[in-house]
Amino acid sequence: MLPINGPGTAVYRVTVPAQPELIYDAIRNAGGRVTVSTRAVVEALLDGDRHLTADDIIAETERRTPGIAESTIYRVLQRLDELGVVEHVHSGHHATFYHLRDLGHAHLVCTGCGAIIDVPDRVLATVSTTVARDYGFTVDLHHTALNGRCADCRER
Repeated sequence: MLPINGPGTAVYRVTVPAQPELIYDAIRNAGGRVTVSTRAVVEALLDGDRHLTADDIIAETERRTPGIAESTIYRVLQRLDELGVVEHVHSGHHATFYHLRDLGHAHLVCTGCGAIIDVPDRVLATVSTTVARDYGFTVDLHHTALNGRCADCRER
C-alpha cells in the first residue's frame, strides 16, 4: 500500500492508474457522449490524490474548466457510477466520496481523523461469505465504508 497524504487526511491506495481513453470508450460503448464536462470530471478524478467529495470535484472542475454547472457535474458523476467507472462510497460521519473504480477494494474510514484506508476485497471476503451464509444477505463492500479508528488515533 502506498501512503498518500492529502489536506488533513491520510489515504492508503491499492490501486492501478486508470486510463482516460478506457473510461471514454466505456461511455461511448454505452451510447453516451464524451463532453467537455465529462472530460473535466474524469480529469479531476484521475488527478486526485485522495478520495474526492462532490464538493472537491466541483471545485477542481471549476478550476480546470470554469462555467460547468454543479448539476451537470452531479449528472456526470451519476452516469459514471451507473457505467461502473466511478464508485461513490457513503462514509458514515463524513461526506460521501467518489473515486474511479479500479482493483476491487473496500474502505475503512477513521472516525477520529477522517483517514480513508483502501483494503483489498480479499481482506473482507470472510466477513462477506459468513454474512451471506448465515443471514442470506449479500454485502456491498464498495458502497459503504467500515468506520473505526486508525492506528494513529487509537494511540492518542
